[in-house]
Amino acid sequence: MASPSQTVVLITGANQGLGYEAVKKLAAEQTDYVILLGCRNPESGHKAAGSIASLAKGTSVVPLVIDIDSDESITRAAQRVDESYGRLDVLFNNAAIITAGGGLREQMRGVFETNLIGTAVTTEAFIPLLKKSRAPRLLFMSSGIGSIGNMLDPSFPFYGSDSKPYSTSKAALNMLAAMYSVQYGKQGFKVNVVCPGFRATNINGYADGAGKPEDGIIAACDLIVDADGKSPNGTFVAQDHGFWPW
Repeated sequence: MASPSQTVVLITGANQGLGYEAVKKLAAEQTDYVILLGCRNPESGHKAAGSIASLAKGTSVVPLVIDIDSDESITRAAQRVDESYGRLDVLFNNAAIITAGGGLREQMRGVFETNLIGTAVTTEAFIPLLKKSRAPRLLFMSSGIGSIGNMLDPSFPFYGSDSKPYSTSKAALNMLAAMYSVQYGKQGFKVNVVCPGFRATNINGYADGAGKPEDGIIAACDLIVDADGKSPNGTFVAQDHGFWPW
């Protein structure tokens, strides 16, 4: 079981990209944390955790197999966290995809299955463990192109972009997070959405002109740590812009 002084954090999709950078930053800067590095593949998870271990200062980085497209995998992961730690203090829903194979119907279905449905099922599975925390935090990785306000604003850098499966999945994710913030905010949860900005990661093929991934997770890590206990509930935080409109 985790001691009362420890902070138990689960970050999904954390063996690479932004999730990996978040684990690395937390491991290097925080003490007495248990960081569960969520991954679909055990080998990839152990490799990623091993590469971070030398940075950790009084913090444990532990790979946790969780495939958010599989109810069975999600259930097993929640059981393992319960048996090993007895609670969860922070769930960072980071795992996502940007595209899926096939025509538009298959693309929409595939992207929504992971980005919205898988995230919702994962969150529900871990809510009982978050309720056992003294300061539960629930964080969703979104995108500025999931903001309806942004996509209607001609001054938005990605105005007019045609990314229907991904953008609409993130807009739906924002609604999901908003509902959790209302439902559980009254129970002491802090539920927020965060946009990392345009960063070069595997999900976008390490796009030219994109920023460094480590620069995109500062706001997310601040919300995870909540150092002064004054982080908000129910906001759409933008790494480079303060806040995005919903």
